[in-house]
Amino acid sequence: MMWKTEQKRAGELKVLDYHDVLLREQDVSLLEGPQWLNDQVVAFFFEYLSREGLRECQLPTSNPGQSPVRTFGPATTLQQPRRRTADDILLLPPATSFLLIHSPPEMATELLAPLKPDRKVLILFAVNDNSEVDVAAGGSHWTLLVYHRPSNTLRHYDSSPSSQSNRSGRNSRSAHAAGRLAHAVGPALTGARREGGGVNALPTLVEVPYMPRQTNCYDCGVYVLAVARAVCQWWVRGAGVEGAEGLEDIAKAEVEWNVQEREMRGWLTPAYVEGLRSEVLEIIRAKVARASIPEL
Repeated sequence: MMWKTEQKRAGELKVLDYHDVLLREQDVSLLEGPQWLNDQVVAFFFEYLSREGLRECQLPTSNPGQSPVRTFGPATTLQQPRRRTADDILLLPPATSFLLIHSPPEMATELLAPLKPDRKVLILFAVNDNSEVDVAAGGSHWTLLVYHRPSNTLRHYDSSPSSQSNRSGRNSRSAHAAGRLAHAVGPALTGARREGGGVNALPTLVEVPYMPRQTNCYDCGVYVLAVARAVCQWWVRGAGVEGAEGLEDIAKAEVEWNVQEREMRGWLTPAYVEGLRSEVLEIIRAKVARASIPEL
């Protein structure tokens, strides 16, 4: 009994306090082996992307055609009409997405208002298929829901759409969670009413058919991290049109975004996912090392 108590306490030791995210040993250990990622690891990576990771691939103002220093997906040859930055993007952690899923649209609008979602081009939601509102750490599958303003679509990236499927082959739990979230946040993202129409209509929910499939039962969270980083980079590096003002522009924006989605199958492989686990772990270890160095 004493050994188990000490083991539990060891797992709860704090490893890194990174802005709004606290990582403990038991969180970080999930990256070391074939483990399902928890909320804290996903939240850390989203926070890291927002504060540091995406800044590394922003294009310099003086040379908008220059490639970024680091690449995490296929390069785009599309023109960049203006300098895009990480400030165009909002990444919402699992806890926020979970709260929104279980909120009516009116409450979701109030919750998101301080974040000014109407000023963002991309909004990313880490989605857990947990249907139990009283069990915050529940669920068995991660997916990613991305609002793409130029096409006014909420794009659902699911690396295992056949898991826990119903008779129609549709992943009932993850698709249901994404649908509930889309219903809750739609008005807040566009300012549209339920009976609205035209360009300012509610976003269309799209199940992305080009999403690569995981080959095991535990890597869904890492696929979420990989796609989150990639879609953010697509925007920062200039993929797709912006400032859509009509239905024709909206359709063009979605077609150009589809080009990037189709190319995911060429680089988002099991080997890439395994490498990303190691990369995130190294990012955490590097921050821990820097935090342990006393300031002069």
